[in-house]
Amino acid sequence: MKRSTTKRSFVAFVAAASLVIAACGSDDDAATTTAAPEAPAATEVPADSVAREGWPEKLVFTLTPSQETGGLIETAQPLADMLGERLGIEVEALVPTDYSGVIVALESGQAQIAGGLGPRQMVQAEEQAGAELILQSERYGSLLYVTQWFTNDPDTYCNDTPVADQDGFLFCNGVLDAESAADGPIGADKLALLAGQTVSFVDQGSTSGYAIPALQLVEAGIDPIDDINGLFAGGHDGSVQAVYDGDAAVGVSFNDARGTIEETSSDVGQKVVVFGWSGPIPNDGFAVAGDLPDSLVAAITAAFVAIAATEEGATVLDELYQIDGLVPVDSVDFDVIRQLEVKLGDVLD
Repeated sequence: MKRSTTKRSFVAFVAAASLVIAACGSDDDAATTTAAPEAPAATEVPADSVAREGWPEKLVFTLTPSQETGGLIETAQPLADMLGERLGIEVEALVPTDYSGVIVALESGQAQIAGGLGPRQMVQAEEQAGAELILQSERYGSLLYVTQWFTNDPDTYCNDTPVADQDGFLFCNGVLDAESAADGPIGADKLALLAGQTVSFVDQGSTSGYAIPALQLVEAGIDPIDDINGLFAGGHDGSVQAVYDGDAAVGVSFNDARGTIEETSSDVGQKVVVFGWSGPIPNDGFAVAGDLPDSLVAAITAAFVAIAATEEGATVLDELYQIDGLVPVDSVDFDVIRQLEVKLGDVLD
């Protein structure tokens, strides 16, 4: 399932100043990363036994099930094979049934590498599983993205007539005119109308698919647990599908997840209308178990960067998570998510 290649109003979030997660409503939440840092040069995997001391004979690579699990497994193993070939170690792909399973796999030692980790998972991997954050995903030259709000009932949630982008995908409330995440939140005034409605989320562990929209609901005076009927679709594609099928009036996902079901639901861009945005969110990334040898961590990091630079690797990364490139990550870039956890407290549990 592939997302449309059109950027769909998501102009690259490369700003000179720090951007604020407007959904959180605090200048303290400024996202410090706006442009991709220079990637490390790919290095040869050490062949001598001394340099490879402490390396295991096999590694397990766990990935976040942000879309239908079967499709992810089919695409993930080829990536694991590419990694294994560069490392000279067998690498097995593992896709749990939910977001929390990825963190459990890292924490329990069932997996040593994790990919497609959403922002909350990056924080959890580091703080709960003792993992080391190594890379962050880049899309359209940016390390930031947004939650989008969409509906099958534009008469209720749109202040104006929906307008189409060049691919015919519909937007309202000025979302199509937005030039960067700094223009968000958009359409937040409509969230108060969700009381008593069914809302499609992704997973309780998803940042854009639950945490950020839950906070937006709280700020709109809506309890995300008691005031709405929350439907957890399991993946971003599932959330879009739920609204497309009429199982929920409104849903959330990353921008623009409508493209993930376009092959099977060709009119999704017309039936599911985007009416709102959150503010900017740091992109997902990759982490490794904290007890791996430094030489292996360096080799894994270099291998992923090298894979992303190949045509075959780029294709697989796009099919998995629509990743354009991988760049070094700094843990401090996710402080905004740590602050989010504090603000929402028990709502996120």
